[in-house]
Amino acid sequence: MRGGNADLIKQVARLYATDPSLRIADVTFGRGAFWKKAPHLNVTGSDLLTVPERPFDFRDLPYADDEFDIVVLDPPYIASPGAHFTDDRYRNAETTKGLLYEDIRELYRLGVIEAARVARRQVWVKCKDQVSGQRQRWLHHHVLADAEDIGLVGRDLFILDATSRVPNSRWDIQHHARKPHSYLWVFDME
Repeated sequence: MRGGNADLIKQVARLYATDPSLRIADVTFGRGAFWKKAPHLNVTGSDLLTVPERPFDFRDLPYADDEFDIVVLDPPYIASPGAHFTDDRYRNAETTKGLLYEDIRELYRLGVIEAARVARRQVWVKCKDQVSGQRQRWLHHHVLADAEDIGLVGRDLFILDATSRVPNSRWDIQHHARKPHSYLWVFDME
């Protein structure tokens, strides 16, 4: 789909969260952008940086097993061993500064494990492929493999072609395909 995160979540919810009484935990809530076009949903947000009443680490949640119907996860995904041009936009310096791609993948893996513990029905995971260390990094494939390793079943995959784009002005010469799109996996509990 083409649009923003709120457009994406609205469409995913139209298919997988049709009952407004479902309990949804967004464990990487940020500023709540996902839910702007789905205000009718029962969402509990937590985030280390932006939700002071619930400053929970998505890898170690205080929730009980199976406490929510759906758990939504969109961790920081920009590998950045040094300064990165997206620091301001994504608060990268506060979340992933100094992390390599392997570190980002481990954040996702641990987050998916914890989300699966807390979720009763589904886990939704948003991710983005990238180039890191001059290599293509297919995070959406790694997320699927890691989720399947713990017994989750891939039910659906949404591709978001974002209308808001990070400028590409830092490159003089293009060496690979641009990656303006991201993915959202819908995993069922086995």
